[in-house]
Amino acid sequence: MTLNHYTLLSLIFLALSLMMKSIPLLEIETLKFFNSLMFNETFFSYFTEIGNGLICLAITIPLLSLISHKTTLNNVKAQTLVFVGIGVGVIVKGLKELTSIYAVRPGYYEFDDIVYLEPIYSFSSFPSGHAATMFSLFFVWISLSFRNIKIKYAGFLINMILLFVLLVSLSRVVVAAHWLSDVLGSIAIAFLTLNAINMKVFRNILFESKVAKFSSFFLIVAAWAYIIFTGTIYEYEF
Repeated sequence: MTLNHYTLLSLIFLALSLMMKSIPLLEIETLKFFNSLMFNETFFSYFTEIGNGLICLAITIPLLSLISHKTTLNNVKAQTLVFVGIGVGVIVKGLKELTSIYAVRPGYYEFDDIVYLEPIYSFSSFPSGHAATMFSLFFVWISLSFRNIKIKYAGFLINMILLFVLLVSLSRVVVAAHWLSDVLGSIAIAFLTLNAINMKVFRNILFESKVAKFSSFFLIVAAWAYIIFTGTIYEYEF
């Protein structure tokens, strides 16, 4: 795929997101459908947090980098994924601030027939930080690690990985933390991220800078320290 294809896909998902936002009844019925799939609250309380920014920084990024380094895939540096995550986080935070009082979450309405999981938020719904982080990190990792690599069942592996990412992202709707439109908007951001990593202006910090390299290691350690000493990840809900 080329840069233009990524931009087109981003616009398509953004359009789908805005279309759903403009049809509240569709949003609500979609929320109820996904929420009905919550077969076990304990399972989803953990599963949905796989997309949490701190979890991705402490576990997902080092794991993806290690896998690409120890296998026949192209090596993807931790610093690349760390700074992709930071960039996406800044974009998500900015969008949430801009739309805070307009894009309310399902929790704002306190639907009687919806099962909510703690913590329950009322505002800053768009986009989903969990979904944006997951899709962006895995899109970038797949794009770089599988580039020009011929391995058996590569297509199957990629599809399974993307299915996992999709399920984690959709779990944000299942637990009634977000609307489906928020997840679609997050996918739009992820496709733009694929454009960004190919831009020369970001090449140094993503692939070459030693300062970025050691900064990324520091941030990973800091994420672990925060989780261990505070015992929580919810302060970093996007």
